Amino acid sequence: MKLAIFGATGTVGQALLQEALAANHSVTALVRSPEKIAACSDQVSIIVGDYFDADARAQALDGADAVMSTIGPPMKRAPNSGEYAKAMTELIEQMQNAGVKRIVAVGGAGLRLGYEKLSFPRRIMRLMLRLMGGKGYWDKEQEHNALCASQLDWTILRPPQVAIASGRFETSEEGPAAFKADPVQLASHMVAILNDAETVRTAPFVATT
Repeated sequence: MKLAIFGATGTVGQALLQEALAANHSVTALVRSPEKIAACSDQVSIIVGDYFDADARAQALDGADAVMSTIGPPMKRAPNSGEYAKAMTELIEQMQNAGVKRIVAVGGAGLRLGYEKLSFPRRIMRLMLRLMGGKGYWDKEQEHNALCASQLDWTILRPPQVAIASGRFETSEEGPAAFKADPVQLASHMVAILNDAETVRTAPFVATT
């Protein structure tokens, strides 16, 4: 399968590259800093550009069978208002036009989709994320709600803090079973569910317990 990966230079993204290649997938990665994945540059088709640029995304989608996204909120700058939601809305249309239906994306444990009920722990988590992430957090929530409302074959994984951890990787419909999700386990799970029809249009919580 030919995969278009967005966010390939991040912690989960780099692990995802390795897992996808190990599973013999063909990978195209759209990145701003190709030197961060120089170690596998001979195995990956690299497009240098910005995820928020429609033309760059179109190049990455060319010939793709599925999309995988680990795009996270910026750590070194404040996001432009609405940029994530806008990019996702455009990406959905681009995928539909290109005939690409499958997308596996990483959200967050505090992410609320639609009008789902929130447990008290998740309410606290969302408050903390709001304080730390500001308007960027809510923009990310709108981004994933746009994907949730689309007709694509989406899966949105909702981990808590992504950090190195040991233990069993678990999924749940109720809420995260622990406070961390190991990035390699998360990446491996993303690849494993690519062809799993039962995960289509689901948004499970994931964690390393």
